[in-house]
Amino acid sequence: MKVNPELIDEIKKYGAFDISACFNCGNCTAVCPLAKEDISFPRKLIRAGHIGLEEKLFSGAEPWHCYYCGECSATCPREAQPGEYMMALRRYQIAKYDITGLSKIFYQNGWLQTCLALGLLGAFYWLYSAYTGDFGALAGKIELAFPVYVTVALGGYLLNMYRHNIVKPLGGIKLSFKPAHIWETFLHGFTQKNFLGCEETDWWRWVSHLLVMTGYTLTLVISNLHLLEPLNKHYGFFSPASLLVWYAGLAIIVGGGSMSLRRMFKSAESSKFSHPSDWLFVVTMFLIGASMLATQYVNVTQGPESALLNGLYRFNIAVETVWILLIVPFTKWIHIFFRPLAVYFQHVKKEAEAGTAFSLSLGK
Repeated sequence: MKVNPELIDEIKKYGAFDISACFNCGNCTAVCPLAKEDISFPRKLIRAGHIGLEEKLFSGAEPWHCYYCGECSATCPREAQPGEYMMALRRYQIAKYDITGLSKIFYQNGWLQTCLALGLLGAFYWLYSAYTGDFGALAGKIELAFPVYVTVALGGYLLNMYRHNIVKPLGGIKLSFKPAHIWETFLHGFTQKNFLGCEETDWWRWVSHLLVMTGYTLTLVISNLHLLEPLNKHYGFFSPASLLVWYAGLAIIVGGGSMSLRRMFKSAESSKFSHPSDWLFVVTMFLIGASMLATQYVNVTQGPESALLNGLYRFNIAVETVWILLIVPFTKWIHIFFRPLAVYFQHVKKEAEAGTAFSLSLGK
């Protein structure tokens, strides 16, 4: 088994922890609600980091089961921050699965992605403001191109994750087609219900994440299907499109605002440490929600001919463009896919052990 003695130093570049202080007391695993016979949190992964088992940390889906309730870090007698270690492992895996190498650069140089985001936002807003043609038609083409770009950008991540979690360790393609497993995969991805498994459930944190998830999902539907044409149509306050926008925008602002306040005041163990990509994710999403709400409100109250509406809509599309090009493919947003896939892979492995998984061996 290949050992990398510099592995911990490499992973430290992705988070604020000192796992080298751990003396293997086991407190973290004792308090973790996810520590079961088939998922050992987080002691097993800490040990793998100590002895440099790079493939183990690179290929395991275990870090994605963790929702960082912080109980492990709160009870650690050495203040080694095992919860933050799990977050660092997630960033480390994203960087490893990214075929472009940009995730690694952004995670290890958090300021760089933020500066690029600000520069691109200014550039796109200037370009869109200078556009003299039918901007509504241009915005429609931009928004309809987003799903194609995202699908291509995420393809490499998902294939790499599947290859290292399933194909290599199980010796071929393994899949589960059981409706219950597929349903649970979507349920975990949408509700993130593992939050509720912690001994002291942080209900507001769970609600905040649920608001962001539902609000952002609606935003994706609205933008990617180009359901709004604020420069061409005058919407009523209670029209179906407006109701979708009111909920999506407010959910993002309330949920994202709550996350930001927790990070600012470090009010919980899970919010004591914030990577720059965490802030960029929350702030950009907040801007998407706020600009979408403002655009719709001005359309409803002033009509599509409003000059203010014209400027707001161009800013909204500029923020969305930066979000899709720079933030979605390379850092925190990818959690939306990796977390439910970790649940699905767990089912696939159990079925493979029982001999009931769909199998397709690959020739050597």
